[in-house]
Amino acid sequence: MKQYLFLFFFCFASLYAQPPSEKVSVQLQWADQFQFAGYYVAKERGFYRDAGLEVTLQKFDPKKLSVDEVMAGRSTYGIGRSSLLNDRMAGKNVVALSAIFQSSPFVLLSQKSADIKTPRDLKGKRVMMTSDFQDTISVRAMLNSQDIRLDQLKIIEHSFNPIDIINGKTDVMACYISNEPFVLKEKGIETNAISPEAYGFDFYSDILFTSEAEVRNHPKRVRAFVDATLKGWEYAFEHIPETAQLIRERYNTQNKSLESLIYEGEVLKTLAYRRNQPLGSITVDKFRRISDIYKVMGIEQNEKRLEGFVYDDTHQTVLMNVDERSFLHMNTIRYTSTLTWPPFNFLSESSPPQLQGIAVDFWKLISERTGMKSSFIPSSTLSGVLDAIKTKTADITLGTSISKEKEPYALFSKPYASFPNVIVTGKTIDFIPGLKALEGKRIAITEGYSVAEAIGAKYSNITIVGVEDTREGLKLLSSGRVDAVVDILPVVAYLINADHQVNLKISGTTEFDFDVRMMIRNDYPELKTIVDKAIDSITIAERQRILNRYIAITYEDRVDYTWAYVVVMGAFIIISIFIYRQFEMGKYHKRLLKMATTDPLTGLANRIRLDERLLECHQFYERTGRVFSVIMIDLDYFKRVNDTYGHLIGDKTLVALTQLLSDNIRHIDTLGRWGGEEFMIICPETEIEGGKQLAEKMQSVIEKYDFPHIHTMTCSFGISESRKGDRIENVVGRADSALYQAKAEGRNRICIA
Repeated sequence: MKQYLFLFFFCFASLYAQPPSEKVSVQLQWADQFQFAGYYVAKERGFYRDAGLEVTLQKFDPKKLSVDEVMAGRSTYGIGRSSLLNDRMAGKNVVALSAIFQSSPFVLLSQKSADIKTPRDLKGKRVMMTSDFQDTISVRAMLNSQDIRLDQLKIIEHSFNPIDIINGKTDVMACYISNEPFVLKEKGIETNAISPEAYGFDFYSDILFTSEAEVRNHPKRVRAFVDATLKGWEYAFEHIPETAQLIRERYNTQNKSLESLIYEGEVLKTLAYRRNQPLGSITVDKFRRISDIYKVMGIEQNEKRLEGFVYDDTHQTVLMNVDERSFLHMNTIRYTSTLTWPPFNFLSESSPPQLQGIAVDFWKLISERTGMKSSFIPSSTLSGVLDAIKTKTADITLGTSISKEKEPYALFSKPYASFPNVIVTGKTIDFIPGLKALEGKRIAITEGYSVAEAIGAKYSNITIVGVEDTREGLKLLSSGRVDAVVDILPVVAYLINADHQVNLKISGTTEFDFDVRMMIRNDYPELKTIVDKAIDSITIAERQRILNRYIAITYEDRVDYTWAYVVVMGAFIIISIFIYRQFEMGKYHKRLLKMATTDPLTGLANRIRLDERLLECHQFYERTGRVFSVIMIDLDYFKRVNDTYGHLIGDKTLVALTQLLSDNIRHIDTLGRWGGEEFMIICPETEIEGGKQLAEKMQSVIEKYDFPHIHTMTCSFGISESRKGDRIENVVGRADSALYQAKAEGRNRICIA
């Protein structure tokens, strides 16, 4: 009996036993120091263990090259230099997984008294340099640019002891700027450092790599190892003193002081996040530039060998941090929508029917650019969609707007499109100048639409009739059971034409715009930031192509081409007459024209107008070569203003700032509200220095201004200028990154990208 009980408990326990960790190893390329902090932290804090990995950190051995250890299978992963590209060209099937340092910390160090200041001073000098350091492109290119050959240096074996610079064993030592100079300075020894970066050669360093066989045979293990490692590096850089203490206690084979380890961490952090690149960022384009330099130096290159050299398991084009990448790796995103909201999401008439529409195409772009895995959960009604997000049986829906009812259980993306809500009536009704003219009337609006909440709050005498969808509302209007229908322009235009509602027309517009957003379950903040980044990557031209596509498809798929042409022309004439009548309506025509391009609170250009102006400046730059600058401005700690004084005072603060900014720009500059508390200034024919001067002027004005109620307010500024080969999003992206840097560095400052 006891035997059976034992067997039962053994089997029961085995059901809950954790799967065994996979054993892997990493070959370090130097003696223990902060240079490998991310690996130490990932191991000590259990990041590797949580990823199902048991990791051995293989100590540095000067007689072993990391690439040889990995290729021979004695180590699973290694840490290498940009010379890995040469190894790849030589037939070694290495794969670069991540670049820990965006800029190389390599320098050639000498005692100051030796007076070795330039590469030309190295001729005939003894230089301690490892073989892989000799192959490093930044060093080779620097020497080559100064007409110095490697054989003109006396290369000697590296001792890895910086004291050898002063005891006569060498004249120069290859080392890291973050390490040996500080060690020698602690001993009172002044040094000179020759840096490849100073000569224009600035490339990756400390590249995490593996073999093609590892990527092919263990793809999940590779992804898990990379993510856990980057998580370790993020923690190390966020907790430098703590990490330095860990290294001093457990990984201090060089007997370095705590101060030197902290100094090393601070320097390496600047190199890891250089130019605001995400931690570990690596691209084949940068290696292609390295390859081109090798070619110039006469080192044979094979373009085909670049294929597969840089690790890419997701085909992402949106830059993400490690938490975002890990989130997508761990989750299949379940998206939901109705099938009856044309032209945003509806079923095609093909066999079998396919989900299509404006929202669907934006989602496809987002999915493609982030590499996310997804599955579709259809819903018959909007309330079903909302319930799916609320109960977390779905993760995201493709098209909705912000409302107070949804905020307790949902997050919202940035808007990817914006449209006016319009008023539909019978054809016998004359022009309606606004919702006020409908007081005492019955208006049909789809249940759950945020515009119903807005209209109800402002126009209490309007009776809102909830309907299942706008098509039902239009039927009620045709039969005289309601007086009007409100929905956004693309939807009602589509339905009136598709259903041949010749007795209906668009008679006016409301003051409420509809910003189309994606709604995300509230415990998935990573998904929100991923979607926002993808939306930012969609260009004006791409947005327009999606909208144009559904103007054409909507009619051509449902009717013959001749009738479609008549409908389109008829719609064009109706809209033209509608716009003309707006011009004739005095104060109403001004609001209608500004609706699409003006921010209602500040009166500034909105996102749509800013996008148009960016396109104009970019096209002018491409034709003439005359640069333009972009300044991004963000109010510091603005959330505190809203939380402390309320949103009304917050709005007044934004309006006051708007006036300050407007009073201090040129007439040719365009000032607009980018979103929330972010503003943008587009400065035509202005180089980055001019943009900086303008930002400094505004910073001073803002600091001195006495804002109503709150009195003081500061702003952070990020500035960029157009560059050759740029797309618009590159210019804006750099300014946004500079703004992020300004806020990360303490706010109330100006950063240039």
